[in-house]
Amino acid sequence: MGNESNDQMFFENLILLDKNFQNANQFFDFTFPILKSGGYVNHSFLDAIKQRESLFPTALPTEPYVVAMPHTDVEHVIRPFIYFARAKGTIPWCEMANNDNVLRTNFVFLLGFNQPNGHIDLLQKLMDCFMNSNFLEALYHAETEREIFTLLTSNINL
Repeated sequence: MGNESNDQMFFENLILLDKNFQNANQFFDFTFPILKSGGYVNHSFLDAIKQRESLFPTALPTEPYVVAMPHTDVEHVIRPFIYFARAKGTIPWCEMANNDNVLRTNFVFLLGFNQPNGHIDLLQKLMDCFMNSNFLEALYHAETEREIFTLLTSNINL
């Protein structure tokens, strides 16, 4: 079952498998109402995350699957969360620290932090996982939201 602290940012209902998105903004437009109605974010979140992603893109050229990890400032987040999406196909997404390079993204970890600087440690833990090709393969091949939830909570110790 895992302990509470491990599960506090992952929620089975914030896992989306195999949906098509044309671009990052379409992904944000889709996820925002889910996060808003769940009480995770406030009304300013959508504009804030789009603006931040356009200035500081977040796709990482990980192998064998590309991961994006968009996030925005804490004042737009009510309850901490990580929304995980596995795209059907890929989503064109600009590379972190290299805005001109568009990567074909497979996974999106949409990160909601509500503590200033609380995310530094989490980002490092996520990066460590993303460097593990076995972990990425497991995410790619998992068949259910429950399987993904278990993979995330057992591999990423928050």
